[in-house]
Amino acid sequence: MLRDSVIGLAVAALGVVYWRAAGALPQPLLRQAVGPDVFPRLVAGALMALGVLLVIAPLLRRVAGRAPRPAGVPETAEVEPAPDWRTIALVLLGLGLYALAFERLGFVVATILFMAYEVFVMEVERTWWLWAAPAIVLIPVVLYVLFVKLLGVTLPAGVLG
Repeated sequence: MLRDSVIGLAVAALGVVYWRAAGALPQPLLRQAVGPDVFPRLVAGALMALGVLLVIAPLLRRVAGRAPRPAGVPETAEVEPAPDWRTIALVLLGLGLYALAFERLGFVVATILFMAYEVFVMEVERTWWLWAAPAIVLIPVVLYVLFVKLLGVTLPAGVLG
């Protein structure tokens, strides 16, 4: 699809610009293993990779034998479902509550509650909760250790601190 290719090129170009901008960040006086340009360059690399993927996706579909439909030819079985406004509103409500609770409860507790709420709002099947529950607890704890202990980033400890 031409639209995907154009958007892919734009995203890849944005990634290149972002990469160059990350390189222009001022470097600290003391040499660090992880400088201020590392995470922006990771984001830039992801933008470039995803942009290229958008550009080559139609070619990959053709190679796989699933050529895209010609422009203007609708697929008869393609019907977009109506947006679920209730779920969208509940997700946004959860995001707002997370922002309010972040400082007070701390990163770990607020993130665990937020993730559990979002999984509940998305009406995940009961059997998937067995897989989601450990991830809901482990992801915030691992991220907290990674950022606070290893990278020295300050995150609110809240009720656990």
